[in-house]
Amino acid sequence: MKKFLNVCACVAVVALVAFGTVWLVGPEIPSKPVASEKTVEPPKDSVVSLTITAAGDCTLGTDVQFGLGSGFPAEVARQKEDYSYFMKNVKSFFENDDLTIINFEGTLTNSGAREPKQFAFKGDPEYVKILTTSSIEAANLANNHSRDYGEVSLKDTKKYLSDAGVTAFGMDDISIVDIKGVKVGLIGTNALNYEGSLKYPEIFEKLKNQKPDIIIANFHWGAENAAVADGSQVQLAHEAIDNGADLVIGHHPHVLQGIEKYKDRYIVYSLGNFCFGGNSNPSDKDTMIFQQTFLVKNGEIDESYDDVSVIPCCISSVRTYNNYQPTPLEGDEFTRVQNKILARSAGYEGTENIKFISE
Repeated sequence: MKKFLNVCACVAVVALVAFGTVWLVGPEIPSKPVASEKTVEPPKDSVVSLTITAAGDCTLGTDVQFGLGSGFPAEVARQKEDYSYFMKNVKSFFENDDLTIINFEGTLTNSGAREPKQFAFKGDPEYVKILTTSSIEAANLANNHSRDYGEVSLKDTKKYLSDAGVTAFGMDDISIVDIKGVKVGLIGTNALNYEGSLKYPEIFEKLKNQKPDIIIANFHWGAENAAVADGSQVQLAHEAIDNGADLVIGHHPHVLQGIEKYKDRYIVYSLGNFCFGGNSNPSDKDTMIFQQTFLVKNGEIDESYDDVSVIPCCISSVRTYNNYQPTPLEGDEFTRVQNKILARSAGYEGTENIKFISE
């Protein structure tokens, strides 16, 4: 079942922080569903339609200090290592788009050298199959858990993702993927890291110098459990768009925050958790999938075209605990989360064309 609702919201809240990265050309991502190993150059004067999907924090693993019985590895064992289990309720959204992006909150490594911090997440390298069996092609690593088992764990995670064909980007890695002849630039910033913010202007200019057709900026920012974006988030998001970003995606608060349209570009301040092994039963299980379709003609985005959808979801297919299976909402729960997103978008402009979808 699909429901389409037009939505209104208004102006405001504020943000800063920043982000660093170094140039890397990522692997080409072919048009879905037809795979191709070559760049497809669009015919002259052609219009290319490109749908981008974003989902929130994915922790494919656990903290070794957590209880084993209800943790993520235990669910993998219960499913007899059927990695398609985790995303099967949302896969249709991912396989019918052109590029799906998540925030990869943790590590894939065999390292045993846990960092001395409150929470440190790692998963078996085989867990990368959760992404590859679900049509997820890109993962942001610019977050506060990318080195939970030291520098080697970040290196391992990049390798396992890249070897599986998933574009890993963020921090010192900027990626450009070619989709149907359109160059999509991906950048990620751990805005909780002061050093990252100092690098932002230089790195962003390096990406722009490569002349991508679309720039998607990912930011790890804000306060945990904060329902409303803070001033630094708003400021940074606006600065990114002022400097050429076409879509801003945020994460880290672990809860939903609002959506704003600024200078004809969308900002999603926090997508919340998604496939999240960091908590076996969080009190707030609400999340969403964000989708935007761009029309690109000869390298230029058609700014008059406005096609944005939000799919309200739960991080679990059951309400009483987290079974790590994100699921679209229906009925009263769909309406409740839709209203939550609208309420948290109050004060922002330009969200009246967003379609809320339930399946």
